[in-house]
Amino acid sequence: MLEVLKMRRAISSVLIVLMIISYGAVSAKPLLDGSVEFLAKTENLANTTKDISLALMALVAAQGKVDYDLSENITRLADLLISRQNPDGGWGYFAGSTSDVVDTSYAVIALNKALALYKKGTPKYSKIFHSLDNGVGFILSSYSGRGWGYVKDTTPEFYPTVMAIWALGERGFGVNHPYIRRALNYLDDVESYGVDKYEALALKLLAFKSVGQKADTKLIMQIKESLDLENLTVSDRALLTYVLVEYEDINFDVAKALLTLESLKHGETAFYWADEPGLFTQSHIFEASSYATLSFALVSDKLSEGLENPFKTSCEALKNAQNPDGGWSYFYGFPSNEKATYYALKALKLCYFRDPSIEKGLEWVRAKYEEDKLVVKESHEMYSPYVYTLLTLLEFNMLNETEKAENIELIKSVKIDTGKWGNFLGPQPYDTALAIKSLLALGVSSDDADIQKAKDWLLSISKSGWGTYVNTGFYSYMLPPEVSVTLEVLEALAPVSTKEDLDPHLKWLIEQRTEDGGWANIKEHYLIGVFQYKEKPTVELTIRATELLAEFGYDYKQDILNWLMDKEHDGLWGDTIVDSALATVFLSQFKFIPKINLYDVIRLIPEQKFYVVYTNDRNLTAQQVKASIDKLFETNVTVEKFQGFEDANYVVLADFGDFNIKDYNPYVKLEVSNETIYINGNEYSIRNTVVLIPGKTETGYILFVFYKKDLDNVVIKLFESGLVKYLKGDALVVTYEDKNRNGVVDLDDLTVKFLR
Repeated sequence: MLEVLKMRRAISSVLIVLMIISYGAVSAKPLLDGSVEFLAKTENLANTTKDISLALMALVAAQGKVDYDLSENITRLADLLISRQNPDGGWGYFAGSTSDVVDTSYAVIALNKALALYKKGTPKYSKIFHSLDNGVGFILSSYSGRGWGYVKDTTPEFYPTVMAIWALGERGFGVNHPYIRRALNYLDDVESYGVDKYEALALKLLAFKSVGQKADTKLIMQIKESLDLENLTVSDRALLTYVLVEYEDINFDVAKALLTLESLKHGETAFYWADEPGLFTQSHIFEASSYATLSFALVSDKLSEGLENPFKTSCEALKNAQNPDGGWSYFYGFPSNEKATYYALKALKLCYFRDPSIEKGLEWVRAKYEEDKLVVKESHEMYSPYVYTLLTLLEFNMLNETEKAENIELIKSVKIDTGKWGNFLGPQPYDTALAIKSLLALGVSSDDADIQKAKDWLLSISKSGWGTYVNTGFYSYMLPPEVSVTLEVLEALAPVSTKEDLDPHLKWLIEQRTEDGGWANIKEHYLIGVFQYKEKPTVELTIRATELLAEFGYDYKQDILNWLMDKEHDGLWGDTIVDSALATVFLSQFKFIPKINLYDVIRLIPEQKFYVVYTNDRNLTAQQVKASIDKLFETNVTVEKFQGFEDANYVVLADFGDFNIKDYNPYVKLEVSNETIYINGNEYSIRNTVVLIPGKTETGYILFVFYKKDLDNVVIKLFESGLVKYLKGDALVVTYEDKNRNGVVDLDDLTVKFLR
């Protein structure tokens, strides 16, 4: 039987190698595309449950990260696995083989990953879900004392136990489940593995991760130490690399492991990995290739993490902040509020097209509109919640002409005098502004007598902003102007006024900008001429001020974009829903990623035009950097001495003092003092340090490579090694030490730190 199995695998290897040879070298492919193409082209040659499962896992991980749709391949492999499932719910080594825990575990892990790609309730989802239930049932029924044997009612062994833990963890079982808890204890005690020690270490860590068991850092160190060995099989190296990428973010160890794995690939357009890539050998070709593909697919995710435009993430966070009744609260966790709901819906309108959250929000607004309109009638005053429900319904075109006319009549009926609305203190700028906003939104002409009288009155009572207006009957005066009231008035008057009409107030508003660049309601508080305290700027007032000023030619948008970046928390902005909604609207105007990551630049190299430019005498280094970039990314970059930045992207080789980095990236602080450099407060010696920092101009991206001239060989090695393909973070600091004192720069001579 063993000879038959070997022959079947050998025949598969022959067919695979012949298929790969027949492709020919048509053109170079991105690494992940090529590795996926191999698995997709040879999927019908995988004949063991383990190989089919690993190939399925790899294709699921790569879906959406390559240039073609893998849905059909994934569905075929999932169907193939299900067709091989035995009546007892398990899988065997081949189709029709007796069910065993190891193969059942591989199938469950793969099908569980595939399940996420299908919509719940569809026939395909139900079919996979049912198969998984039966597979899990088989694993649970095979539990034996402290763990699992290969088949039911046998003594526990390491390999089936670790695989069962991994599979059950994928299906949601955690460390507190009694079977899992006892099995984890068993893994700690067992000394014989049934697989080689490297595979045992890797599978143990994958099992730990799936059930939420914290892994000892010593185990991660063992992974790294193992990857430094030269005698590893390719399949072990691929598996260990996958585990390392699972456990760690992009760092030097991860990058080195990926570069080594990449160097072991075979093929020109379809990449594969094998222990012995010859004919008639048991080469573990699907195992090695699948784990390699999983590694590169996962690192693709990690490189892209955090690169989404903040607009998208803030849309999702704002949607998730909706209250069960359909509205949004002003402060998180409080009852729904008309103003917050108005701004939230206005923002979500830019994010989604008639999303259910919007429909639910509008239902809430419609109900509140009727209540708030009644308050206006009874109090005979403008009522701001009514205004926000009215503006919301108008924003979404939910009032007919009859309803609009009724609202116009209602608003005019509660005025104090022609063009004046207010309260017991008399006419108020705030109330009058709300009335103007509402009437204009309802379609009333700007020539309307009330609107014109309101404009004249508002401009007559102040030349430097507005606040609460007090009219005693004998005399009138304005309390200190406030940014919130002034913005309300300016927003109301903007459609019916010229810049000259409003300029004194616009300049007053600019003067209220605080030291940190934002706007507070009152910049500084005084009592009897004595300074008391400063108010904290808010996102709401800052964005409203910025948008209003931009209408009249005072553009602070780029400054405020930078100011805003520090106000984000879990996709929301500032302290209130209104803050977050206005930030979302503001961010929708920007079509680039404001905060620059190293990967923002690296990912563009294969797609856009790049120049390698240099200062001083760096031409030879620039030429070698160009050669490495061309080889790594299949490009043809141009080398020039630096003359200035134009409409293009650049890799810049320069001394530390040649550029002021804050002009191109305000998030990284770089200071130079004699022989010392400071990067975000961290101190390094200029004599042995190379620093890579991403930057941006209005029309392109920059990768700055700062270093002292005698470190040219370090820069050359950095690019030649391929490490730049795996750059991520705010900056990269490379320190060089000639550890073996041979005068040659090796990768092991470099200490690399990714700054975040």
